[in-house]
Amino acid sequence: MTTNEMYERDGTGEPSAPGQRQHDDTWLTASAAPGRHWFLLSGTLQTLETLFTITRWGALAWTAQAVMDDRAGAHETWGLAAFAVASVLAVGAGCSAGTLAERGARAVATGLRQQLTGALLPTAGRISQTGPAEAAWAMVDLADDVADFHAQTVPLSYSAPLSMIAVLAVTAAVHWPAAIVLVLTTALLPLNMRLAGLFAQHGADRQAAATRYLNAVVLDSFRGIRTLRELGAVGRRGRTLTTAAERLNKATMSVLRRAFLSGMIMDVVITFSIAVNATYIGLSLLGYVQVPHAPHLTLFTGLLALLVCPMYFAPMRARASVFHVRERATVAAGAIQAIVQDTPAEVIRAPRPQPTEPVGVSLTAVRFRYGGADQDTLSADAEFAPGTWTAITGASGSGKSTLLSLIAGLRQPSAGQVRWQTSSVGQAPALGGCAWVGQQTVLLDATVRDNIRLGRPDAAERQIQQAVVAAGLSVVIEGLPEGLNTRLGEGGWGVSTGEARRIAIARAFLRGARLWLLDEPTAHLDADSEREVVEALRRATDGCTVIVATHSFPLAAAADAVFAIDDGLLHDARLVNAR
Repeated sequence: MTTNEMYERDGTGEPSAPGQRQHDDTWLTASAAPGRHWFLLSGTLQTLETLFTITRWGALAWTAQAVMDDRAGAHETWGLAAFAVASVLAVGAGCSAGTLAERGARAVATGLRQQLTGALLPTAGRISQTGPAEAAWAMVDLADDVADFHAQTVPLSYSAPLSMIAVLAVTAAVHWPAAIVLVLTTALLPLNMRLAGLFAQHGADRQAAATRYLNAVVLDSFRGIRTLRELGAVGRRGRTLTTAAERLNKATMSVLRRAFLSGMIMDVVITFSIAVNATYIGLSLLGYVQVPHAPHLTLFTGLLALLVCPMYFAPMRARASVFHVRERATVAAGAIQAIVQDTPAEVIRAPRPQPTEPVGVSLTAVRFRYGGADQDTLSADAEFAPGTWTAITGASGSGKSTLLSLIAGLRQPSAGQVRWQTSSVGQAPALGGCAWVGQQTVLLDATVRDNIRLGRPDAAERQIQQAVVAAGLSVVIEGLPEGLNTRLGEGGWGVSTGEARRIAIARAFLRGARLWLLDEPTAHLDADSEREVVEALRRATDGCTVIVATHSFPLAAAADAVFAIDDGLLHDARLVNAR
């Protein structure tokens, strides 16, 4: 699927179906579990912050009353001291609440990334069709979107009811007409919050689609920069990237405008309520208004009611401000679920290596079709005998790598069956049970020993030395400044392409697998390097079953059997040639 097709499919901005949205909301609530302990502590401290703040304003109002009544200086001193202590406690509780909420967010993000890692890595049993752009977006951005949402809303869900009840109780205690004004204006807020939610939902859907599209364009551009340069298409791709960035910018500004508008309406309602209370209290203190049966207003009670009035609306204001955060989190929940829940319920774990018994492979009526394709990409019926070398040939893009991934268990066939056979047992492909050497060797910024040991982290020194000999690396290691302890730069700086390929062979040898799958192992090598790599492979795979996808004629000619893929059909090339 192209990036344009992906945007056209996902960029409509249409809200999710109600049933799916309810499911996403349920999952979103459950995803807060890893940080719920921290969120509960944070909510408790937010409630304490409210109580300390009420105390602070009470001390200030009491001090003002003392000054107006010409009381002794001791009253003012005690009032100011109480104000200072309560202020310190309120600030401390607020800061601590924020710190605990951040810890909870980190716990949630870590939990989500662990789920995503387990779902995306083949060793977890997932037959992943998730593209790299979508996987990176989920790991980096979406996990943080969900975690930030919980950090802002879960503690608030604990503290908001208690804080509002505390403020309302204090207001009612000092002057109940002011509390009635607060209750009446509260009824106007849910409608505004609902409108804010609808606005935010539509905008968040479009923003998520634009983000996904931009991620795909950027990743495709980086991966194909060499091809784009050779075709002279860098400028055209730059315009595509600019268009994608503009789409995201427009979607983001739309979300911000909606958030600003809903926040403005919320502020109007809150300001109106505070203004009504302030006007009533002012006129009451001046003697112009007197509500029947209402307690007499003093400077202390009137000032305290005015000071705590904004605190009553603070939780609602905070909740309204995170409506757009919730919609982003809901979109993230749907995307993460699509990745995590696609993991097979029953996972076939790799068997323990059987060093003395090579593995045969049988393909029975195997068909594979990519999602959305009109026809099968690959059709195969074949047997690969244990302990033999089989070459798979065919044009670029014919399906050689797809075939190897089916044999390895990295993909599941659309139809048919792939089986691994030994003299004692037959089974479906077990992830991690075979050795894989591809045309792109991944070398870490670590020592040669550590790069080889990736194949088996607990390998002893003797086993590493055996892998070095089997891969023909002995001379190479002797020529390095510190031998096996020589540190390679990121991407394998310090060794040639052929030497890097032999390090990959040593790594695979260390696994002890009896089935080797080789994807163009001699690609981009000169004749001498190709010969050295083939010799290393022959040594390392002695007694193993080897299936190699290759364009190399010498490598194919040296195989025990040769199969070709033409128009998606796998057939025995030597039988065809004999005809």
